[in-house]
Amino acid sequence: IVHNGEITSYGTNKRYVEMFGYQCTLMTDSEVVCYIMDLLTRKHKLPLEVACMAVAPMYHEEIDAIDGGSAELWRMVRETYRPAMLNGPFSICVGMNDGPEVLMGLTDRKKLRPLIAATARGGKTVYLSSEECAVRVLGEEVDEVWAPRAGNPIIIEKGLGLVRTGETDPLEGREIAFA
Repeated sequence: IVHNGEITSYGTNKRYVEMFGYQCTLMTDSEVVCYIMDLLTRKHKLPLEVACMAVAPMYHEEIDAIDGGSAELWRMVRETYRPAMLNGPFSICVGMNDGPEVLMGLTDRKKLRPLIAATARGGKTVYLSSEECAVRVLGEEVDEVWAPRAGNPIIIEKGLGLVRTGETDPLEGREIAFA
């Protein structure tokens, strides 16, 4: 995990993951974010997009404005995983390898901490950074640079490349069914 910011919901988040057997021995907000993502994706087997919806959900007013069936899923995820919601200013990058190797970037719902994405080498290389200059200093010819929308994940999967750009709703283009 790479984390920029401060998780003000640390106490609630810590108690939540401890209910599932995790022990927060480092006492850092980065540690609790790792455990939340592990809990949601590995133990609860949520798709990564849904786990991101849980930690950085839309505001109630935004959910109420959605037309169609995805509003109900947003409500259900927000209510079910309320203690997993991260509050405070943050941008995070989380790498996972339980299943496909994935890198995910996410900001808080107000985007109080910066996060930019960039591609190079015809899209074969993807960068996540809090500063555009950090990407440009690498000396590679950068193809594209963008800033994801607040609370929307950027997802890069090994072998597939850029799966989500962070510019669209996490559910767009994906059918997610729950039993």
